[in-house]
Amino acid sequence: MADKKDFESTAMPHLDAVYRAAVALSRREEDARDLVQIVYAKALERFASFAPGTNARAWLLQILRNTWIDELRHRQVVGTVVSIEEGRPAIADPPHAAEAAWSNARDVLENFPDDEVRRALGELPDDQRLTLFLVDVEGLSQEEAAAITGVPAGTVKSRTSRARAALKEKLRVYAKEMGLLGRSR
Repeated sequence: MADKKDFESTAMPHLDAVYRAAVALSRREEDARDLVQIVYAKALERFASFAPGTNARAWLLQILRNTWIDELRHRQVVGTVVSIEEGRPAIADPPHAAEAAWSNARDVLENFPDDEVRRALGELPDDQRLTLFLVDVEGLSQEEAAAITGVPAGTVKSRTSRARAALKEKLRVYAKEMGLLGRSR
């Protein structure tokens, strides 16, 4: 069994990052808390195989990704329970021609309330949402994100680009309402 103090000093500093990634994946704080608990239990169980001096955050995020995939597979077999309040609106937003002055994740995070960004992020496909989160929020390199997601760095680059473009489009209406369109920096 791994030394509990070594595990705590290695894994616990990354608890917030793992939780944020879990929220980004699951879109629900309750599910995220459960995921994080499972991830840390698995990490403790497998801590003897962790190579000291390597990226513990990436290791934990890889466990999170694999746990999430297992959860999705389980849901396909069992099904999920969704309350009526959680349903998505059936009407799509109309396209808008105006260009936004904000162009990257930092601008999005600074200019939109959490609920609006969470909603828009929640509408992205899982692979794009995770990749965008790893690169833009956690600040991992494309190579690190590629290792975590199990795809080539080029795929990470294209997923990140597509996710940014989709997020920008999803937040366009709100940006217009807030007077953020056409603003120069």
